[in-house]
Amino acid sequence: MAGCGNSVARVTIIRRLGLDFAYTFLGLPLAVLSFSLLVTLFTASIGTAVIFVGIPLLALTLLLACGFADLERLRLQRLTGRSAPRPRYVGASEGAGWFRRITAPIRQGQSWLDLLYAVVNLPIAIITFVLPITWWAMALGGLTYWFWGRFIPYGDSHDIVTQTIMGADTDYNRTLFHTIIGLLAFLTIYPVQRGSAALQATFAQTLLIRLAVVQNRTNPPRGALTEPTAATQAKVYEHN
Repeated sequence: MAGCGNSVARVTIIRRLGLDFAYTFLGLPLAVLSFSLLVTLFTASIGTAVIFVGIPLLALTLLLACGFADLERLRLQRLTGRSAPRPRYVGASEGAGWFRRITAPIRQGQSWLDLLYAVVNLPIAIITFVLPITWWAMALGGLTYWFWGRFIPYGDSHDIVTQTIMGADTDYNRTLFHTIIGLLAFLTIYPVQRGSAALQATFAQTLLIRLAVVQNRTNPPRGALTEPTAATQAKVYEHN
């Protein structure tokens, strides 16, 4: 039973690492794409607002930001295994004119949060991408240095870092030094990868999901079941 439990724990850790790595690895190209597209469109819409063209262009920009936000909510759901509720975007009222309909996204607070997320998320995505990749490179490169290190043509030059830390720049010391670095990186890669994914996910949840949570608490969707309050439970108990 103990062996089975350890095997399940290892599978869970490996699966967790895989989900976290996929989340942070794909996060950077998505952040670059959304940032470059939305910032360009937003800048163009502001510059052309005086000739009216910028107003529908701004609405289109916010609609695209909403699309990227929906994609991020799907990624969060995959990462956490829990639902990532979508805020309710209120459209134009029935019978509203064409101008009011096409500019509905501009009056949505969540649409602006979606756009803000796309802009601010880029530096966070860079950090959460580079840090785990660096750790994985140190772990894999250090632990396999004994194989590929022999092919590096050092010649008469010396590895100053190895010579300073190990006392002498020899093949054995270089292999030992890089192996130690790789082992330390391997032992700490789980918290580094977990922390990177948690940082990016927390930021996404704050801007893209928190409003939905507030909406569901204050105005739950029609037909949704709500938990009974303590007062209600007390009344039912007294009645019984």
